[in-house]
Amino acid sequence: MRPTIVLLSDVDTHRELVDRLRHVGSYSEGEFFDRLEQETCSFGVDLSGDVIAEFEEEEVAEIHQELGEFSAILIEYPDMPCVRRLLPGLIQGLDGLLDTNHGELLRYDRVLERFRLDPFWDWRDHGPDKTQGTGNGT
Repeated sequence: MRPTIVLLSDVDTHRELVDRLRHVGSYSEGEFFDRLEQETCSFGVDLSGDVIAEFEEEEVAEIHQELGEFSAILIEYPDMPCVRRLLPGLIQGLDGLLDTNHGELLRYDRVLERFRLDPFWDWRDHGPDKTQGTGNGT
């Protein structure tokens, strides 16, 4: 299976995110995963929100505290260069959290800031970076 991220956002932001996903490339619905083609990159997209069932109770509580009622989008990506090209068009100007599936829950704006500061940043190569967390003092 290819690597995945989870985009977590409140209900209103979720609707905007879904709309952006469907227009940022060539989008087609599938039986299990929808497909998004952007330039030379192919992504799997699950809009069902079923991925939330895989989160631990503590994680759900933390996300709920940060976002209130929320929805989730699972995105399967081929590599970091592709996900780095995709994310700015999706999350710029929106509030939410990105679960890297590598021990980090990062605010959308911090993900974009990190890409700007380090264009080769790859969350898969490092342990959790507490300086990029969700808290107010980080």
